[in-house]
Amino acid sequence: MEAVDELSLRPCAASAFLRPFRLRYRQNGTKKFWDFMRTHDSVSILIFNTSRQCFVVVKQFRPAVYMCEMERHQPQDFQHKDQECWYPVANPIPAASGVTYELCAGIVDHPELSLEEIACKEVLEECGYDVPISHLKRITSYRSGVGVTGSKQTMFYAELHVVPKPQSPRAARKMKSLHWNY
Repeated sequence: MEAVDELSLRPCAASAFLRPFRLRYRQNGTKKFWDFMRTHDSVSILIFNTSRQCFVVVKQFRPAVYMCEMERHQPQDFQHKDQECWYPVANPIPAASGVTYELCAGIVDHPELSLEEIACKEVLEECGYDVPISHLKRITSYRSGVGVTGSKQTMFYAELHVVPKPQSPRAARKMKSLHWNY
């Protein structure tokens, strides 16, 4: 599915998506500290296609998942990487190690859009379904990654009786929607 090559690794000093912090605090009289990341909140959409009687999931390559597997298999590639320069990754593992099956989802990075509008946009981009806001049901909002990020994810459900449109160029390039029978 994926051809991943020319891998290089370096510390991330600045990012539009992640901001690392260290919190010092006192809890019940004990001094503590905790490292965490601030990330965007997100939406996820559980999609059920009633015409095919199946759930729709997204299959895509996730660099973070891939690099966690790389570190597990080749921890030496992650040691002493504290300089602001790129370190080539010598023996990459198969790209399939970074492929996930997941709900359609996306970050909340358009403050002018409602969560429902962002959810509809993500379903169209990732799965090819043009979902009207009226077809979305908000299930819940919860904190994800509570030990590291604490970002809020809002989950929606969409039940559709349609055949998907061809995927957008972005979706066709990066991900594939799959119909998962239960």
